[in-house]
Amino acid sequence: MTHVFVSPHPDDIALSCGGLVAALQRRGETVVIVTVFCGAGSSSTLTDYQRDALGFGAIATGATGAETGGQTGVTATGASSADAPSPDAAMAGRRSEDERYARSVGAAITFLNLPDAVFRGYEGEAQLMGMPRPDDPAPIEALARELGRLKPKHVYFPLGVGNHVDHQLARAAGIALLGGPHDEPSGSVAVGPGLLGRLLFYEDFPYAQRVGFERLEQLPGHALATMPHDVSLAPEYCELGDLLDRKVEGIRVYASQIDSQFGSDGAMAEAVRSRASRVGQLGGIDPAERYWRAISS
Repeated sequence: MTHVFVSPHPDDIALSCGGLVAALQRRGETVVIVTVFCGAGSSSTLTDYQRDALGFGAIATGATGAETGGQTGVTATGASSADAPSPDAAMAGRRSEDERYARSVGAAITFLNLPDAVFRGYEGEAQLMGMPRPDDPAPIEALARELGRLKPKHVYFPLGVGNHVDHQLARAAGIALLGGPHDEPSGSVAVGPGLLGRLLFYEDFPYAQRVGFERLEQLPGHALATMPHDVSLAPEYCELGDLLDRKVEGIRVYASQIDSQFGSDGAMAEAVRSRASRVGQLGGIDPAERYWRAISS
């Protein structure tokens, strides 16, 4: 049985789904990670904003990822801002971490290499966490091709908690490929029958922790506006148990991200455990991750 996890950036699956991935590995099931926005586009150097958004600004200013946005952070501990690598080198380093994580959990991985939002003209937190531009479409066809090739039994898309534009666009692609009970998906590239019943949305971490996400009603009104009228989302839980430690270890693979996203390794581990505990409380169970399966209403 193949499970495909759609990751807006390198690290999103370890952060949001690391417990479930470890559980699937334990059961001997096939996991494939498809990382979407992991390219640098045509940029030759990092602008000041890109350096901040990718984590380098934290070195010079002392700011944490939460203060600078830290959306796709890369940190070079002990280096000055002038030591920031080229965009290509920075994103290659992030993809390398993603590959190491995939190996550590026995998953396959593929990169679509679409440019990160900071290389597509989004500048400043208001833009990065605002509405996607009309000229910046969701990657529907690219993901349709991958899903058509992989033929997954289950596929996981971000719910878009926190509203990062790359997460919103990935969510939009999932909705577009969903289809209704008797419909083909709306993507122009055939992926077989719609994904109804096979598609689940995951809660984006650490955004879900930062905003205290607990209910679908906390999403912006536009978030699920294109969902087919005969489709609803039902919560499912993955209890973590000893997998919680494995999730923390998986996140540690992304060493470039720890300081910019959390401030320290200890703060990361605490945030992961705190979020898992709260999610478990919401489901009346032990610490867990929560997913939302698209089903016929």
